Amino acid sequence: MPQPPDQKPAQVFLSYSRSDRDACIKLRHALEKVGVAVFQDDDAIRAGDQWMSKLQAALAECSGFIVLVGRNGVRRWVGAEVQVALSRHLSPQCDAARLPIFPVLLDGTSPDALPPFLALFQATAWSQVAPAPDALVEAVTARTVRFDTAITFDGCPFLGLSAFQRSDAKLFFGRRGETLAALACLGDQDHQGVNPESLQSAGGLGYMRWLQIEGSSGAGKSSLVNAGLLPMIESGALWARTGFEHWKILGPMMPGKDPLSNLAEAIERALEEDPKKRDILGRMQRLGADERALAFELRNHKRDNTAFLLVIDQFEELFTFAEDAPRKQVDALLAHALQDAECPLFVISTVRSDFLDRLEQLPCLQALFNNHCRRYLLPTISEHRLREVIEQPAALAGLDVSEVTTAIIDDARNEPGALPLVENALFSLWNQRLNNKISGEQYRQANGLAGMLSAQADALLARLGKAVPKGRERALELLLALTRISDEGRHSRQRITREHAIRVAGEGNAELGESLVSLLSGGVRDIGARQQGALRLIIAATEQGRQYIDLIHETLIRACGKDGTTGKPIGYWPTLYDYIDRNRDRALEQQLAGVQVDRVRRKFESHVERWSRSGRFGRRWRLAGWINLLRYRKLKTPKSPAQAKFLLWSGRKVASQGALLLCLSGVLAESAWWVHGERQLPFWYALVKPLWVLGWKPLLPWPTTVEIPAGTFTMGCVPGRDDTVGECYADEFKEHTVKFDKPFTMGKFEVTFLQYDFSIWHRKRHGIASTAAVDIDYPEKEQWGRGQRPVINVNWHEAQAYAVWLSQSTGKPYQLPTEAHWEYAARAESKTAFWWGPKFNTRNANCENAEKQTVPVGSYPANGRRLHDTAGNAWEWVDTVYTKAGYADAPVTNPQREDPKTLGLRVVRGGSWNSDPRNCRAAVRGSFLPGERNAYFGFRVSSVVPIE
Repeated sequence: MPQPPDQKPAQVFLSYSRSDRDACIKLRHALEKVGVAVFQDDDAIRAGDQWMSKLQAALAECSGFIVLVGRNGVRRWVGAEVQVALSRHLSPQCDAARLPIFPVLLDGTSPDALPPFLALFQATAWSQVAPAPDALVEAVTARTVRFDTAITFDGCPFLGLSAFQRSDAKLFFGRRGETLAALACLGDQDHQGVNPESLQSAGGLGYMRWLQIEGSSGAGKSSLVNAGLLPMIESGALWARTGFEHWKILGPMMPGKDPLSNLAEAIERALEEDPKKRDILGRMQRLGADERALAFELRNHKRDNTAFLLVIDQFEELFTFAEDAPRKQVDALLAHALQDAECPLFVISTVRSDFLDRLEQLPCLQALFNNHCRRYLLPTISEHRLREVIEQPAALAGLDVSEVTTAIIDDARNEPGALPLVENALFSLWNQRLNNKISGEQYRQANGLAGMLSAQADALLARLGKAVPKGRERALELLLALTRISDEGRHSRQRITREHAIRVAGEGNAELGESLVSLLSGGVRDIGARQQGALRLIIAATEQGRQYIDLIHETLIRACGKDGTTGKPIGYWPTLYDYIDRNRDRALEQQLAGVQVDRVRRKFESHVERWSRSGRFGRRWRLAGWINLLRYRKLKTPKSPAQAKFLLWSGRKVASQGALLLCLSGVLAESAWWVHGERQLPFWYALVKPLWVLGWKPLLPWPTTVEIPAGTFTMGCVPGRDDTVGECYADEFKEHTVKFDKPFTMGKFEVTFLQYDFSIWHRKRHGIASTAAVDIDYPEKEQWGRGQRPVINVNWHEAQAYAVWLSQSTGKPYQLPTEAHWEYAARAESKTAFWWGPKFNTRNANCENAEKQTVPVGSYPANGRRLHDTAGNAWEWVDTVYTKAGYADAPVTNPQREDPKTLGLRVVRGGSWNSDPRNCRAAVRGSFLPGERNAYFGFRVSSVVPIE
């Protein structure tokens, strides 16, 4: 057939699978016979760099596109070529300039094998044993665009206010070009070809794993994703740009108040067929703040050539609806997974444009936003595309819409949220059709798009007012509860539980509330069903097994303009918009209260679930405590058997805790009375005494000792060693050698007030009486307190009595150290006046009035033997009788204990908080009567086996 003189010679692009090569050759020969050039990608286009760009360039030169669909369907290379052809077909605004597309079904292939959008074109069935169909050859030669005009849909082809779902893909018109443009935003943005083994990670330039669909309310974002993108992706449309042919769709999910739980539920539904294994939320929660939890979970389910696509609808709920803690967790989880090269997660989110200023509430995702997220702004639908929305679904159902098409397009002009209004109008008019024709007169009488919505909604309220007592008022109150009030006027939907909706609608009457919820959702009990001819204002969604009620569309609560006189906003449905404005303050208060109740309810359900999953011995520890039990019992919702059992056992636990607390209160009261009677003791000892009564050894204040190894040292004053801060005293001479054949132990700290007070309490409890030398009573504390400070105001006899009592109580041989043992341990092998060096340093010892009082033991550094406060804090009694003449010059091996009955002065060592540096040396000796006590004297104990 010769070509028209004003056209270039026909050239068609022939797309086929390698298994259909024979059919390709046969069809090519038939076309070339009539003068049609055929372009095949065998030689011109190869896998590698810029192959998609070459494919686009090749298609730009072609006047038609033929795709052979055989037993393998439309996959991989063929699918990529089909997408490019569809994009070119959809780009012009007039049919005359569109690229004709000709699907050819080989050897009995069913039309169901055609992917979305390709099924819109008239397909030609061809068996390869027969010649090429003449009708196909003629259409290719004439460059005729052939749409499938057969009546294939029974029922109403319009959805009303409901969003399109995947099952509605065959009715989704007007946004095919936008669908393909949005698809091109995912994966390889530079058309570098397909090589799954070398795909760039999320950090690579030009490779996007997050697509955000933005647009105004009513622009059709959800419908674009559900009925446009998802069917295409499931048919393999992203293989060319991502390298993945198969996809696991997670969701679509809406964040809700607990986006972490909803995310886990979306993953479980897609990946875990066995309900018993569905504990993804638990696993993510057990990982706590680990931002890798989502990536780990998806890695565990990874399969070859398969990626995960998470769809988050109404992404703005993360700003307007979600609670802080789960929002932050989801933010971190998604951000990490999108950057994990081993986790093949892609994300599509839809968000209202007027909420983009709140993205800073997601700091982790915000950091990825500019470089790792491809944004697609869904524009206001054009008049040409709006005509498709009206006419093409009508053609599938054999419906005549010629009388209303122009009027509807005129009313929808420049209206960002026109699509739900158009669908609602067509849905309503379809129910009033006559002879399968929609009446233009009926549309004019209904006052156009906004007028139809308003009139229908008002009529529904009127019917409710007649059918149900206070039906109109209660319905408005429920719709108000479903509205999240915005101070800026940007009202949005908010879901509430079905139980909450029934309480609000029925004002406490469950039967009335149930009736109103049913009528507002279309007049049927199954609120998820679609009923022809009934306006629905609310719908149900299910999250974590619980039903939630939501407004069917935000158009119901949006403003369509302003009054020309007053400047006041006017709603698409003025009745509800004005009701919201009048009750704004009350609604905000109820929202706050509702948030608190829902938070408690979710916490209760989660608590019961964790308790139910616990083992037999772990259940008691997961029961509710006092505060939570009080909150849970206030929930006015029916309780499941598991929840009722949980509350019962929680009540028993709390009752037993109450009885225990009552007993404990009695014990503490007795302890408080005891402290009151002992004037020297601080009040906090009332908490300590019950622990003493229990007698559990880990709670008792026993002294800590450290081992001192055997060895030899020079005791006494050595010139150049012990006289660097002043001359040595006469009683420090003569220097002599002391040898220890066996190790011994020494108290790591000076005995504290708490340790000594415990011994007094214990001795009083067992009736040990005071003597002339030993006072069995609590020593005075001075003004700076007791506790962990070294005990003071004790004499030598009392220190000895403590060591005797400690030995009897512990079964270990405690005593006061001899003077030689003390100095050997205090020096810690040092060759200087102080264990740290020749000069005094206030950082190492509480001397020279550094603190002007004793300080808690261990406040200063330990010496080389791990002993604290061997210089300063408190003088320490030792078990040695003082001799003014000093030491003998003969060597001493294993110094002996003194006889406690020996008369005379006793030695103290180490200096105290008010001593000058000269008196804090390791060699210094003090002498006092054994019965003397003051604010400078304390002691430490030694444990030997035994000292010989």
